[in-house]
Amino acid sequence: MHLKMTGKLKVPSTSRLVLEAAMQLYTSPLQQQYMEAIDFSETSGLYDELKRQYPFVTDMICLRKQSIRAMLRGRIPEFAGQQVIILGAGLDPLSLYLLENYPQQISRIIEVDNGYIEEKQRLYEEIIPGNPLIAFIKCDITDTALLWNKLLKNGYREEIPAIIIFEGVLHYIPNQAFVQVMQLFKTQSHHNLVMLDYSLSEEEVPANFLSHHKAVKEVLESYIGRPINVNNRADMAGLLYQLDGILETVEPLCETEKRLTGGNQLFHAPGEGIVEMVSFRI
Repeated sequence: MHLKMTGKLKVPSTSRLVLEAAMQLYTSPLQQQYMEAIDFSETSGLYDELKRQYPFVTDMICLRKQSIRAMLRGRIPEFAGQQVIILGAGLDPLSLYLLENYPQQISRIIEVDNGYIEEKQRLYEEIIPGNPLIAFIKCDITDTALLWNKLLKNGYREEIPAIIIFEGVLHYIPNQAFVQVMQLFKTQSHHNLVMLDYSLSEEEVPANFLSHHKAVKEVLESYIGRPINVNNRADMAGLLYQLDGILETVEPLCETEKRLTGGNQLFHAPGEGIVEMVSFRI
């Protein structure tokens, strides 16, 4: 990856997928500055193929992101000075959204990724020079010993309530790796909140949606070269049990759509939409 002569950041189409799909959400000044600094001139084969197989993929990604934002709105007033830990942060400018909307309520934002985190840090430095709230960590999140060490070095404090965002990650790592990562954030008082999405296994998917579900899964698997991690609701309950987690919300995408838009134009039943949203205290 490199900065072109135009000054725009050129990134692989797989890394741009979510940014391209959620473009309509990045309307605030800082987020727009960030998006303008990324080169979208090359067409994304992955995004085009996903849209061909499943025309509502853009809506699915946008609803997922809007759901995270809604969970943040509900959680942030609960504690003063919370930390936000974004695991598998990718190129998404969620930190900028947080700084614009909750600058006084957050004490620390830590972004963790093993990909283009240094380039992202440079872009942020141009947009919000010297901002003391955000730290960036380059790390494989499944290397829990290294992750813990780097979190502590970058200002994570166990005694301060934290929001752990795990959006778009569980699809790509095994459940046991997820449990090991989440163990790091367990507290006796359950004052941390985890927000995530997960891919549904086929038995949760209505028959009329199954062809879309299988097509999206196959496209993604061909790009990443390994199976997508899928789960049913009982699997997720089992993971929470292992973590002694307290379930806050399980929300099928049809419920997310209805809550955010007032109706169901796209997703009409649980299991439609590839993913579901979950939040739990830990």
